[in-house]
This record gives sequence, structure tokens and C-alpha cells, in this order.
Amino acid sequence: LLYNGALIGAVAGYLTERGLGGTFYSFVVTHGAFELTAIALSGAAGLKLGHSLLAPGRRTRRQSLVHAARECVVIVYGVTAMLIVAAAVEAFWSSAAWIPDAVKYGVAAVCWIGVLAYLVLQGRHAT
Repeated sequence: LLYNGALIGAVAGYLTERGLGGTFYSFVVTHGAFELTAIALSGAAGLKLGHSLLAPGRRTRRQSLVHAARECVVIVYGVTAMLIVAAAVEAFWSSAAWIPDAVKYGVAAVCWIGVLAYLVLQGRHAT
């Protein structure tokens, strides 16, 4: 997670300093909603698995890992779907030079709001 963050930050800083920030951000902003969220969720799943080994509680380490893995597999399925969507968006939308930046930013806002709304509202039941 730290490496990905540092790498993306370094590329963004370099391109911005060279006057190419607009091109970079309009390329990354839409598919980033899915890809960056998927990377963060993958990291969270990995941390949960690691925590299950370091602090198994009353379970054996194996039992703790199996229990955590069963919970994390749902995250992995979601991450897989998000990465497929991100790849399609990156291939057919982000790289399309004919789409105005303003349109890309507008669609990106909708994508980010959608992803955040899903993460906040998913799993909640009416009471």
C-alpha cells in the first residue's frame, strides 16, 4: 500500500511539475475510483489475514486464519469485480483522447460518489 501510494504520488508530482498534470489526472481520475478503492480493500484484506495470524485470540493460528480467510474471500470477489471494471474503463474511457477533460471529470465524480455510496450503504438493512 505504501509503495503504491508513493509511486502514484511520485508520478503525479513529476508530471504536474512538467506541466502534464492535466493529462495525467484526466486519465487516472475515472478508473481510479475503482482501481484505487480495490487496492485499498485488498490491503485491508491482507491486513486482516495478517492480524489473524499475529493475534489469533482463543483459536489456533490455523483456525483463526481460516476464519479470517472466509470473511476476506467476499472482499476478494468484490475487488476482482472492481478491477475488471477499472480495466474496462481505463482501456475504453480513460485513454480516449477525444473525450473532453470536463466530461471525464464529471463522469469521475459520479463514479467516485457511486463507489463511496456503495461502501457506506452496502450491507445496511432497514430497521
